Amino acid sequence: MPENTCLYCPKPALSLEHIIPAALGEFEHAPLLQDRICRTCNNQLGLLDEQMTRSGPEAFIRRYYNITGRPGHESVNPFYRGSAGGKRLEMKAFDPNLGFEILFERTDGDYRQLRQLVFIEQTSRKTGHIPIGEKMTPEELRAAYKRLELTPPLDMYVICGQEEMQWVQELVSATSPGTGFGPGSQGTKIYGSGTPVSFSLAERYFRAVAKIGFHYFLSQFPQYSGHEQKFADIRRYITTGDKDVNRANEFVGERKVPLVGEALGGARPHGWVGHILCADVTNGEYRAHVQTFICEDFQPRIYTILLGRSPHDLANSSAGHAFVYFRGGYHGKFAGEAHPLTPARFEFPPQPLTPVVRSDPSAEPDR
Repeated sequence: MPENTCLYCPKPALSLEHIIPAALGEFEHAPLLQDRICRTCNNQLGLLDEQMTRSGPEAFIRRYYNITGRPGHESVNPFYRGSAGGKRLEMKAFDPNLGFEILFERTDGDYRQLRQLVFIEQTSRKTGHIPIGEKMTPEELRAAYKRLELTPPLDMYVICGQEEMQWVQELVSATSPGTGFGPGSQGTKIYGSGTPVSFSLAERYFRAVAKIGFHYFLSQFPQYSGHEQKFADIRRYITTGDKDVNRANEFVGERKVPLVGEALGGARPHGWVGHILCADVTNGEYRAHVQTFICEDFQPRIYTILLGRSPHDLANSSAGHAFVYFRGGYHGKFAGEAHPLTPARFEFPPQPLTPVVRSDPSAEPDR
């Protein structure tokens, strides 16, 4: 393979790859992948990052810590819509004032009612919810209503702030002319924490994890170009994937042993928030390890990615970085700083991967 050829196609590799997705911010002194991927593949693989950071658990934690990503990128509220084929985040709880379940969102450091329509069947009391995004069209609202599959007659409730009521009612009227609105419309309320959040981990999510791990490995072990035959399967998985999310188990596993010493014994980082990336060559196996948003408020999964095997490569080596956010917010264009980690040497053989997807091929992705 000619030098500076894209990892994923025959085109020249003339782009700079930030290993941590842009939506998570840019980190000073972070390792980069220079001229390994063409611009076209770089842009296409950005869809994986979008689903991870806008539809996965990272989407919620970004909102929790008010991490906006790089300036100039479109801001997407993950509670109103998903991205790159991923579903939106959903927080649902019973509202004692209204007498039925409603959707919530995390915003401005607290939890509040989502702007939404709530439909309730008058006979069965079955409930359906439609989030109302700021740019929603009558056609989109009509399609969302059909997906609810509710049986009339229905009661409809509009949940939004008073300053939003006029345009929301106009949207409903444009979708269904002749709709009447009663006098008791409910304004937005703020609630405390405790509402559970659900999210879907689709196949693009795990491909994003695999891509981050693979690219980090190559940034730390420049003796490997990434074109080697032993990496052929991971390259193919990252670029093509599979509609069966269970295929992720062939490449991505869940690691139980913490990546950093501060997290040993079940402890959580004290006062800092960041991401941990590690990579190693151990007894003929090439692996990377990814943990996003290690912090004192959450206990995120640690993923291990099996990149390839070679029975002839028995040299053991490892590398790691902590991508830590600045406590006072952005410093110029940087959200934080990358710090090299000092690897601890253990001579244990690589452990089998623990499946990250525990469902049959016909089931919905893990929630």
